[in-house]
Amino acid sequence: MLVAVIVFSTGFLAAARLLTPVAGTAAWISVLLGGVIGLVIAWLVGSVSSAFPEQNLVKIAEDIFGKPFGKVIGLTFALYCTVVVVLGTREFVLAISISFLERTPFYVTTAVFFILASYAAYLGIEAIARVCFIFFGVVIISIAILGVFAIPVLVPGRLLPLAGRGVIPIMRAALLTASYTGEAIVSLAFLRHLKDKRHVSRAVGTGVAIGTAIMAMTVAYGIMMLGTGGISRVTYPAVETARMVGAGEFLERGEILFLALWFSVAILKLASVFYAAITAIADLLNLDNYRRLILPFGIISMVLSSIPANVAQSFAAVEHFLKYTVWYAIALPALLLIGARMLRHEKGGTPDDSR
Repeated sequence: MLVAVIVFSTGFLAAARLLTPVAGTAAWISVLLGGVIGLVIAWLVGSVSSAFPEQNLVKIAEDIFGKPFGKVIGLTFALYCTVVVVLGTREFVLAISISFLERTPFYVTTAVFFILASYAAYLGIEAIARVCFIFFGVVIISIAILGVFAIPVLVPGRLLPLAGRGVIPIMRAALLTASYTGEAIVSLAFLRHLKDKRHVSRAVGTGVAIGTAIMAMTVAYGIMMLGTGGISRVTYPAVETARMVGAGEFLERGEILFLALWFSVAILKLASVFYAAITAIADLLNLDNYRRLILPFGIISMVLSSIPANVAQSFAAVEHFLKYTVWYAIALPALLLIGARMLRHEKGGTPDDSR
């Protein structure tokens, strides 16, 4: 559930707006293909975790490559998590501010986000997971209800042609989606807390599959309701599609209810990645208690999330992130897995010894 929330909770808000200009009507197919890449990443993450079941990423890297290079790898992971926190916070703050809180300064909404995420990180990953267990089903039900109510206004013909703008654009958009699904590597920071580590790859892969399915449905619904041209004219297609849904006079302005629920899972995602970042930094600095880093990290992240001056700059930053970080999401667990197997071979073991 944590992996599913990490994959879809912020991405599905604007995925349609970012992918449709690239792949056209086939953007939803690109999401599914990006999910396949995400499943490969999930397998790599699970294999690394199975090889080092009691350690976090920084310690794994130090054991494989030695402390100097291991700390460099750990630093890149901490920076990656920081960027996810910063961009994810900015994206959701903009979604709320533009839709409902136009007169509220961005820094106020951002501060609320970071206070909640910091408090959740302070409580620890188990508390985050338990809250996620409660909210996950509610969010899935809300998305299902939204999907049912949207059926009368769907225009399936807008999904044609199925090939969109062609094979190459579909693959380009799939790589962008893979950056979302690749955020599953964040789970390397807390998989060691699992009690049952026999099926780690399956657990991470299931989370990626659920997150991919939700994003694919959201993109497909956005295209059928708004069209490719309509999507290009709105900031957050998921919010616009929720606005178009109603049940007579019984459910008006239903997007407020849906956005409130999505706000909850966004906090859970940001709290999870926040926790991953500060625990990685604590491991880099050899600190016994990661909690002393919460306040300075929260302040720095809040300042960084305020750097994009407007929506255009925010989307440009997200597009750059999606364009390049897929390679990091693939390379990091692949490098660790290859190094782990080479290390085990040098010691005379086999890759399956750790299991």
